[in-house]
Amino acid sequence: MLKGIKGQPPFSGIQLYHFEETRNREVSLDRLGASGIDRKVFRYLLPRAEAASRKFAKPKHFDGWIVFSAKELANPDRGPRLAIHASPVNDPEPDDNIYHAHVVRPANYESYEMALHLRHVWETGGKKFEQNKSQEASFWGRFWQHPFPRWIVARLFR
Repeated sequence: MLKGIKGQPPFSGIQLYHFEETRNREVSLDRLGASGIDRKVFRYLLPRAEAASRKFAKPKHFDGWIVFSAKELANPDRGPRLAIHASPVNDPEPDDNIYHAHVVRPANYESYEMALHLRHVWETGGKKFEQNKSQEASFWGRFWQHPFPRWIVARLFR
């Protein structure tokens, strides 16, 4: 993508700053399951991720996880091999996280280069796992989003 050039398709990827860790050399990860996304792990992590997103000076909305397998980090097609280190966080709820892990940024990589590498790994073999709000995921949440029930209620309660 070239900035300012007309006629290009819109950028459909994820912005680089989502992959960048500037606080220290450890990039924080969550282990979502042994061989795929485990629903039990997802249910454990979701309230913690949402609570963490509200702790910023300007609270953010948590949309989900950027997911790729551990083997894609350990053996990428390009760039450094990264070892994943399990590092559970034993703080009081909701700051605890038994599924926390991290990778250490190589000494010859700055945070920007590491972000480029992680985004490349994700683009070549990862996916975006978007969480659904409980109301949107429930039957009644989906039911009331449809225009027909809203139309009926609008007619009944005029």
